Amino acid sequence: MFPIIKRKTKGNQRCFGEYKCPKCNRMWMSGNSWANHGQQCIKCNINVYPHKQRPLEKPDGLDVSDQSKAHPQTLCEKCKILGYYCRDSK
Repeated sequence: MFPIIKRKTKGNQRCFGEYKCPKCNRMWMSGNSWANHGQQCIKCNINVYPHKQRPLEKPDGLDVSDQSKAHPQTLCEKCKILGYYCRDSK
């Protein structure tokens, strides 16, 4: 089993997160990252916490996100807890 560690990111604001699955090494980035909430790896189906988080800012390089791409709510721990799209959370 791989340890799942909650990060100590402070605040209740949506931020930009970088993820790496400890089981399959799949990496992804998300503009819908939240403190102490993970996202499920689509290959391994395990909850993964971000290894890096930073405030949402104007895009610079890799921070560019495709706004037309849907947020996979079924893979988002915050969405599951809320019962609705996490970006609508205040």
